[in-house]
Amino acid sequence: MDRGILSILIVITLLLAFSIASITPKVEYTPTMVYKYRFNIDYDGNTCTLIRFESQEPGISWVILPSYTNWTISVSNGTIIEGVFKPLPDGNPFWGNYTFRFESNGRIFSMLIAYAIPLYTFIIEPNGFFLSPLIGFDRRARGSATIYMDGRISIGTAFYLSESLNVMRTVNPRRVSAEDDKTMIEFDAISVSRIGFTFSRKGSPDTVSLVDPPFRMDIPSRYIDIGRHIMELYRDAYRILSNMLCIEFDSIVEVKLFVPTLQQFQEGVAGFVPISPGDLQSINLNLFNLRYTSGTMELVALHELVHHFIKSIGISIDKLWIHEGLAEYISIKLASMLGYEDAAYARYNQHMQTLQSIRSRSLNFIQGWSFVNKPADIRLLYAASFYIFHYIGEKYGGLEFYGRVFDIIRAMDGVKEDSILATSIGVVLGDISIGLSEFRRFGLTVV
Repeated sequence: MDRGILSILIVITLLLAFSIASITPKVEYTPTMVYKYRFNIDYDGNTCTLIRFESQEPGISWVILPSYTNWTISVSNGTIIEGVFKPLPDGNPFWGNYTFRFESNGRIFSMLIAYAIPLYTFIIEPNGFFLSPLIGFDRRARGSATIYMDGRISIGTAFYLSESLNVMRTVNPRRVSAEDDKTMIEFDAISVSRIGFTFSRKGSPDTVSLVDPPFRMDIPSRYIDIGRHIMELYRDAYRILSNMLCIEFDSIVEVKLFVPTLQQFQEGVAGFVPISPGDLQSINLNLFNLRYTSGTMELVALHELVHHFIKSIGISIDKLWIHEGLAEYISIKLASMLGYEDAAYARYNQHMQTLQSIRSRSLNFIQGWSFVNKPADIRLLYAASFYIFHYIGEKYGGLEFYGRVFDIIRAMDGVKEDSILATSIGVVLGDISIGLSEFRRFGLTVV
């Protein structure tokens, strides 16, 4: 779902919540075993991970490795007698446990594991964000991590992120040095966690302009394939929505990728549309969407696009629950239509699971949601708002039904009060009282 947003934003969260605490483990180390992580990052953010394991004695050990990309193992001293790669107990789809038994043949056992992930470190000059692959290894061993990054960079805030506890702790690197246009940063490695830091690098990115009216992207050349994919998605989505809703944009919408700030990362903003007087002319998409399950970036991009359609028919941006609920419902339906059924279904299930925590049948708490009043559990606000429009939409005709509702809203000069939307729904259904009763079904106040 990174963020440090001073302007008022319409956001969709990835629903991450980090607390600040210490995560230093209390373990007894086996001094004969060590895991040394090295991350080589080129100018574009392509990241190669090298893990060297050494032991003075034979035995059994384990290390966490990715299940979504290939990795190689080479042994320079000793022999691996047996090795097994299994899923993690928590069902994490991205990582697995490699447990191995080894012999040292009278010398120090040494093996090297290597894998590479394209564009894993996010860079849009001058901003950058490094978040390591998952670091996980036998807790009896000592660990270290060294990052070698092309270019001279300035480190912002560095931190450890506990994978199991979702806990973040800021930290100072053991050492930072620069030589021959390369920066080296050293940390202690903690199992099971990630190392991250924000950074800056002088200069501006080489950009490429992609134009497909009404959309435009000025995108760093390193992300050109991602940009083309988003533009194709928007072309298909815009055709469907403009035909269904009888809406065409009369000005260019700027689509941008962004590297999150640390605050944005902690808050989990996946994308946003800046709000300025009478204007919604850009869409901002967090590069971290690329680190989640397939379809996440597309679902977020569709959600933000829908905000433009909702605003264009005159629904006030102050009615956050309406904006976010409709954007969630329409984007999930649209994602399914465009081939992202798994991501859409996962998002739907996420909302349904969140709603199970509600003991009351009333969802009227969403009517107090505003840019000023933001309750602690943002997930519940999204889920409840989505569910109201999902229930009504599935009952009366889905996207086509809301297309007819939007026609009425335009004729009524927009929506500034919840009752106007309820009335518009009632008009489409042939009885205003039905629209009002559907809202009251969820405990909403309409007059």
